[in-house]
Amino acid sequence: MTAPASDRYNAHMPVCVACGAENKADAAACTRCGAPLGDAPPADDDTLILRLLGAEPQQAVGPRRARIWLLDPSGQQVDRALDLAAEATIIGRRDDCTIVLPSNTVSRRHAEIRRDGERWLLSDLGSTNGTLLNGEPVIGAEPLADRDEIGVGIYRLIFRLT
Repeated sequence: MTAPASDRYNAHMPVCVACGAENKADAAACTRCGAPLGDAPPADDDTLILRLLGAEPQQAVGPRRARIWLLDPSGQQVDRALDLAAEATIIGRRDDCTIVLPSNTVSRRHAEIRRDGERWLLSDLGSTNGTLLNGEPVIGAEPLADRDEIGVGIYRLIFRLT
């Protein structure tokens, strides 16, 4: 079954690494917090993760909201963000996946993020290259925590729970 266009994760909307707000594609600064968007100086992986996750998590009022941040191919900033509203989110290269990652390093149906009550679980769906959670292979259903890094082929995704 193909995901409805409104639920698919394929629009380019820069996401502020300071506050997580989505911004218009041509915005130079975040509309919520004013942090600069766009070109950033090159950063190694450790610097990038510290910059992305250095801000204190926002304290949520009411139910917690789960999101996925997809890092841009250069690894400089968050390229796209997706609210995880459905019970299950499929990550893969097929067009009917919720999160489509177009690369031959990604299996057609690579991984799944599933809500289990108040928890979120990550599972590999028998992918060729496997799925990583914080650099370690995913075996079975692994619980996700805020700021976990998910590796799917050449892509890095950050799980946020606010």
